[in-house]
Amino acid sequence: MANKIDAAIPVPDQYGQFWVFSGNHWVRIALKDGQPHGDEVVRGPGGFDEWPSLQGFDHVDAVIPVPNEHSQFWVFSGNQWVRISVTGGEPHTDTVVLGPGGFDQWPSLAKF
Repeated sequence: MANKIDAAIPVPDQYGQFWVFSGNHWVRIALKDGQPHGDEVVRGPGGFDEWPSLQGFDHVDAVIPVPNEHSQFWVFSGNQWVRISVTGGEPHTDTVVLGPGGFDQWPSLAKF
């Protein structure tokens, strides 16, 4: 059982569904009425071995949607990042668009 949520990614073609990450595990949930008691597990829990674009990561710290790219996300783990794309339709497949890389390759983040 998760004791904390690290990050979440919206499922591109499924309104109200999210992949939620805790440590090196994930679960896909559907929020039925926007309330915790109205959710259900759609898939999972699973491990990062099911996310090819996250290979080498042992956790996800944060996710930022890429502006103007509906199904692309910046994923951060420690001092590493990767830009991924998640396809619509079942099964949702993920691929690396850019990276992975370190903060030294991202000028505004290299200041940290």
